[in-house]
Amino acid sequence: MEPLEQQVRRTVERLQLFRPGEHVVVAVSGGPDSLALLHVLHALRSHLKIRLSVATLDHMLRPDSASEAAFVGRQAQALGLFCVQEQRDVLAYAREHRLSVEEAAREVRYRFLAEVAAAVGATAVATGHTADDQAETVLMHFLRGAGLSGLKGMLPRAPADVTERTGAVPARPDVVRPLLFTPRAEVLAYLEQRGLVPCLDPSNSDTTFFRNRLRHELLPLLEAHYQPNVRRLLVRTAETLAVDWDYLRSQVEQAWHTLAQPEDEHVCFPRQAFLSQHQAVQRGLVRKAVRRLRPMLRDVGWEHVVEALRVARTGEAGTRATLPGHLFLFVERQALVIGPRPLLPPWPRLPAGTRVPVAVPGETEIGEGWVLTVQLTAPEEVLSNVLVAPDPWQAFLDADHVRLPLALRTRRAGDRFTPLGMAVPVKLADFLTAQKVPLSLRDEMALLVDANDHILWVLGLRPAHGTRLTEATHRVLALSCYRRKDG
Repeated sequence: MEPLEQQVRRTVERLQLFRPGEHVVVAVSGGPDSLALLHVLHALRSHLKIRLSVATLDHMLRPDSASEAAFVGRQAQALGLFCVQEQRDVLAYAREHRLSVEEAAREVRYRFLAEVAAAVGATAVATGHTADDQAETVLMHFLRGAGLSGLKGMLPRAPADVTERTGAVPARPDVVRPLLFTPRAEVLAYLEQRGLVPCLDPSNSDTTFFRNRLRHELLPLLEAHYQPNVRRLLVRTAETLAVDWDYLRSQVEQAWHTLAQPEDEHVCFPRQAFLSQHQAVQRGLVRKAVRRLRPMLRDVGWEHVVEALRVARTGEAGTRATLPGHLFLFVERQALVIGPRPLLPPWPRLPAGTRVPVAVPGETEIGEGWVLTVQLTAPEEVLSNVLVAPDPWQAFLDADHVRLPLALRTRRAGDRFTPLGMAVPVKLADFLTAQKVPLSLRDEMALLVDANDHILWVLGLRPAHGTRLTEATHRVLALSCYRRKDG
């Protein structure tokens, strides 16, 4: 077994990069790194207990790209491996979606690999990224001002970053990088020992590309005049920060599960609970909210996040901070809302902790133009309203089962409620969650309560089961909540 094959085997086993019996698609361009990867994995396939297929994509960017794809096909055939070859017009894709050629090539390539994996039933895609690629990636992200997420570089195994710009993804395989800790010099030595001649892409020498300038100009300069081991140190930095990033990610996920209330166009957080989190977790929550609402965005800038957290911390209700993707962070009284517009549903709202006496019969001003009316009437007068056209802003209660006086108040810790149609009480918080009430509204929702402080009606949702109308009802309290036209 060649030294490189031994090294890759140790790396794969140490990091458990493959699962026994896993079907792996090897992404091969024909260049040195991917060609070496193909032959290494083929040599190790029985040791690693994996099955291999090959995929190669012609990006149609150079005249000789088709011949390189054919070269990969011949290599796969010589090894007895199934190979998928395709052509995709990356330049046209870049123009259509207003992307750089580099970004377009990355999107098209990973989409193609995901589609091949789905077609052949593979759960992983192996790529030929080396330690040199990792060093370049970390340095590139550092120069662009990245945080942990960027400085961790590429992970040895991680879900493929496949966009849905052109439709749903059929499957999202993991990307595995068995050569990530292998210097390119060792890859080239392996090819020479095996007598393998790769295809050479002349664009890799074009220093108009930022990455190529790092590879051919900046890194050699750093090695010659500042730190001869800079590549190895950058790879070590990435491996160290990847562990820190994984821990922080777990904390963000835990906080998200506890605090976030995502909806179609908004993500809401309780303001005080959000601000009680460590600032690193706050940043992660903002980024996660933006990614959820705008999955096509590649990055959320540091400046945007810092300003959003400043506004969240110091802004008064009604203030906002700008985020990418035409999103904003809006400050409400008790909540922070991330979305394209303020969350202002047509709902009567009371300041948290408020209690307002209700006139029976009569009208009660709730605030912001909302009015609650209460009338005493006979069952036959309201039967059609109850059965034919139920309205969440109307409630009909059995007057003989209601203890006066009535009041409107906001929710309290421990509130329970028996919704109409249910036999047992539930936590009010659980009921509001099931009804998909935005988190930013809950502390200011108006609740109708009786003299014993029992909830009779969650305005806009449902009355209580215990005061429902029955055949024995003789008197009805008819309640209606509406907003004045000039309110």
